[in-house]
Amino acid sequence: LRYEDNFDSNSNVSVMITPTTKKTITEYGSPEEFLSQVDYLLGKQAYSGKTDSEGGFETDAVATANVLESSAPVIGGKQYYSITVLTRTADGDEGGKHQLITATVADGKLYICKAQAG
Repeated sequence: LRYEDNFDSNSNVSVMITPTTKKTITEYGSPEEFLSQVDYLLGKQAYSGKTDSEGGFETDAVATANVLESSAPVIGGKQYYSITVLTRTADGDEGGKHQLITATVADGKLYICKAQAG
């Protein structure tokens, strides 16, 4: 399920429900380890040419993602992961996009809600 702002395509909310063999979210590891397993949510760098370091990016990189905050709250007896990420691209897209990701596991399903504003 995805909702996208009609006036700003950078702002959207997605809800994904996928089958999993995990019993709890902690079986994915820490919140950061979990994020590395679902990093497709942040998008992938499509450019593969040579670049010089530009705007704070590493050589040959035109995109970056930084974890600003992560937590593992227990709400109503259920463990959740909450991760805040800032993604930026070398095209200087308005200072980047904030990604708020919340996830949990229940009844054999991984539930992920991702809100993006940029």
